[in-house]
Amino acid sequence: MKKLILIVFFIFTFTSLFSEQPQITNLSNDWYQVTVSIPIANITPEQAREKAMQKACQMVIEQFAGIEVTGRTSLIQAESNNEITMDHFSKLTNQISNGIILEKEILDEKNITENNLLYKRVTVKLKVGKQQGENDPYFSLDAGLNKNYFQEGEELFLNVKPTKDCYLTILNIMSDENVVTIFPNQYRKDNFVKAGNVFELPNQSDIEQGIMFKVNLLHDKLEDAEIIKIIATKEPVSIKIDSDFNTAFEALQNWLVTIPRDQIEEVDLQYFIYK
Repeated sequence: MKKLILIVFFIFTFTSLFSEQPQITNLSNDWYQVTVSIPIANITPEQAREKAMQKACQMVIEQFAGIEVTGRTSLIQAESNNEITMDHFSKLTNQISNGIILEKEILDEKNITENNLLYKRVTVKLKVGKQQGENDPYFSLDAGLNKNYFQEGEELFLNVKPTKDCYLTILNIMSDENVVTIFPNQYRKDNFVKAGNVFELPNQSDIEQGIMFKVNLLHDKLEDAEIIKIIATKEPVSIKIDSDFNTAFEALQNWLVTIPRDQIEEVDLQYFIYK
């Protein structure tokens, strides 16, 4: 036991000696500039850049809005050479805040060497928004998919059980940041769900009508990861996602920040697709 403690302490000390501390600057009007350095060790420079972006987003959100321990997540994978290799856009862990990254821009990135270690240094400019108010601790969602790993063409099923009466909006977020509303839809327009009831998509009526949700890979991809985003609101809302997929995810984030925190609950369900 003593030997193990000594080894762990040595590794921690070694890391701290060669880690560059992130720098964050408040530019006013909800804009921040952050510089983060990530060691390029057992990862590619591109992966290090993504990790730096994640760290920058997390730092800004925490400073701007504070931490809220919750089940909300926003995690998706991106791919390189048709394979999943890195986290994409804002990675928010289970310890997240009620802040949302609205815009981001990489100002500078470079590989640097410090004490014989190679780092990726990234300077990014971020704009953050915050949902107003406090969350309702009695409003939550129990949600799940039929599986987490799919072969292309397999059917996806999901269920949601809210603790309060609510209106559901269900989105599919793809790795190219395209966002598609899958519920409500032309076949089921009533999205009201009573507290304690289990909502299913597709349900038995959908199945009898031949309505199904098959997972498919984007063009030229061998594997991918996507998110089913479930949004529950206490009052009916209307969301219009920009048809331009280059701004769809940004439009979603800007829309979410307009809803008071005590009026909304969210769950993100990530799944993987393989050939």
